[in-house]
Amino acid sequence: MGIFDIFNSKKTSNVGSLGVYHGMDLREWNDGYKSDEKGILKFIKAKLKSMSDDEFIKFLKNRDLYRKFTHHEANDEMNKLKVTEPKGLSSLALTKFDWVFYPKILLERDSNIIGFKITDSDVAYEGKKKGMKFKKGKTLVMLSQDRKQEYLKYWEKNLSWQKTVHMMGFQFVDLDDDEYKFLKPYENKFKNKNFNNEAWDDFISNGHNPLFATEKRKAYPINRFQTYLVFEE
Repeated sequence: MGIFDIFNSKKTSNVGSLGVYHGMDLREWNDGYKSDEKGILKFIKAKLKSMSDDEFIKFLKNRDLYRKFTHHEANDEMNKLKVTEPKGLSSLALTKFDWVFYPKILLERDSNIIGFKITDSDVAYEGKKKGMKFKKGKTLVMLSQDRKQEYLKYWEKNLSWQKTVHMMGFQFVDLDDDEYKFLKPYENKFKNKNFNNEAWDDFISNGHNPLFATEKRKAYPINRFQTYLVFEE
């Protein structure tokens, strides 16, 4: 779906607050194929029952793979999500990317919020047979923020947190030489402070969609992923 298709989607003004969020890595309950939401709720409810809000934030900060997410205005059309690097040995298997742009207009629609960035990487996952390889390469990072009304209301209903809670995910696509050559024209565009809706839509139509239409990516869409439940500060 391109940015201009979103004008036809349902408009909303209740997408939750922006600002600073603290992330809890969900790999204990999410294997990439299914998510144990009952297990997540049970775990968090027990913590919130036994802790103050400040104690819970401190608890999140001390968990393995904790990340802090901060929303900033980048320009008239884009916001920038600043992302801290995770802690723990497991972080060695993740690509560092620092920040991602996403279109502001998505905050005005009942839609998931997505963004992209192509960045240098020191690690790649080459499937079950070859496993994790520590080598220089390029990775396409895809951000997804589940801020649709039904998701925001679900967490609001089931948790006692007084502010916004939602899912945040990253998919890492480790690009081979041909894939990187194809997407290379977008690499610097993603870093340009004047990145805008038109450039974002161009990538969706002429970069993202053709890439995932290849036989390789139909069979093996992504290489790595990370999923968080994030809590507004």
